[in-house]
Amino acid sequence: MHPLIELMEATVTRGGTRLAGPLTFSLHRGESVAVTGPNGAGKTTLLRLLRGELSPDASGTRTYDFGDGPQRTPLGLRQRIGTVSADMQDFYFLHALRTLGRSVVLAGFFDAPLLYEKAAPEQESAADGIIVRMGIEDLAGAELGALSTGQVRKLLLARALAPKPDVLLLDEWLDGLDAVSRSDALALLERAAGETALVCAAHRPDDLPGSVDRVLAMDGGRIVSDVSGKAGLELIGETSSGTTSGELPVAAQPPVDYLLRMQGVSVVVDGTRILHSIDWEVLPGENWLVLGQNGAGKSTLLKLVTSEAAPYADDVDGVGRIDRLGGLTMDEARPLIGVVSPALQASYGRELGWEATALETVLSGFRGSVGMLDEPTDRELLAANEWLERIGLAELADRALRRMSYGQQRRVFLARAMVSNPRLLLLDEPFSGLDPASRAGMRAVVQKLAEAGTPLVLVTHHAGDRIPALNRVLLLEDGRCLFGGSMEEFLVSGNGTD
Repeated sequence: MHPLIELMEATVTRGGTRLAGPLTFSLHRGESVAVTGPNGAGKTTLLRLLRGELSPDASGTRTYDFGDGPQRTPLGLRQRIGTVSADMQDFYFLHALRTLGRSVVLAGFFDAPLLYEKAAPEQESAADGIIVRMGIEDLAGAELGALSTGQVRKLLLARALAPKPDVLLLDEWLDGLDAVSRSDALALLERAAGETALVCAAHRPDDLPGSVDRVLAMDGGRIVSDVSGKAGLELIGETSSGTTSGELPVAAQPPVDYLLRMQGVSVVVDGTRILHSIDWEVLPGENWLVLGQNGAGKSTLLKLVTSEAAPYADDVDGVGRIDRLGGLTMDEARPLIGVVSPALQASYGRELGWEATALETVLSGFRGSVGMLDEPTDRELLAANEWLERIGLAELADRALRRMSYGQQRRVFLARAMVSNPRLLLLDEPFSGLDPASRAGMRAVVQKLAEAGTPLVLVTHHAGDRIPALNRVLLLEDGRCLFGGSMEEFLVSGNGTD
């Protein structure tokens, strides 16, 4: 049987830099292929090359044959190649926050990010069918700006599956989904696997469907192994750390009565209530784990701290109150609060076009700004370079974010959050997109920071990403606080499982 897509000695070069190749690879109908490798190995470039978003250099070839004869371009075939990726999600967060969820799903029939034409009745029916099967009817009528990262990721999966594609390309597709949603998505993908060829890039074995029958390992832009069966899945195991943390500075925390205090705070976005009368206090010596399913309000809670979201007054209790770092104003507190979040990372695309370098991004952590506001001091330059060394990216200091993988970008933003020895560290899914070695290394770094005295608030859906320093738990459900107390009390209550 002829392959659906075939690469022969294909390379991709941009700006004089080879991003990947030479690559020789074929994908047949019904195959399920896993792609593994460290951050920057070329996994995303391979998927973009297969989809036709990137063209191979003239020295190699790419051939498509979906049953109507071979062709060298994806012209007329892109609608038959579904995709889910962090880049796609960034586009919607940057440019389409007012778009309705159902329109996102329908746009998948037209190989367009937005719905520019009226869908046919059979397309409407197929879109509604996948929305019902995924149980996301409530998301279909909501604007993207009112949804969490995980909720938008569900819509992107529905968008990819609705047209019943011949090929489905998934790049870290489960990042941001809670445990229940991950299980449901994997079950849905298993049912689709018999109808579509699948290529799934992932850093966690649990993010791969059971139908995987072939494993590619990539490094340095090349395929270094191609193993039939599931024998290659051990390549995704935890390995030695990709970072070199060394000694971390002891955080000199000035004495304050509290780090964060919320009283009766609610948030409403476009008529949708995200948080309901939240009372929460973070004290010195506390490290909080924030839990909850997709849409529970976790990311919005952190946006309140950074003033990206505002409290909302719609009842007799008023707008509520937020105090930070013992009573500092927001302008005073901003550079003293380290942040890692999908929203912050996306803002560098919206405002700077991803043109800031790794070093400039880390340096902006001293001001709590997006991009550089002024010339750094010698001390700041030294600290920024030291942190790039600690996260294993010193050699990429002058590389623009747009020329880095998503996982490499995430490590840069971790360094940005940590560089100024913040008085409070807010981490929203900080380890998503990281390869196993980098993930293990960054967990160790965050643990050492906590041990050195930096208080932190961590949002994660993965039990393996919880560090020992976490001693308090806040559990949210539908925007309400179900539990707030010690880790011991939480575990005894029976809530401490995914």
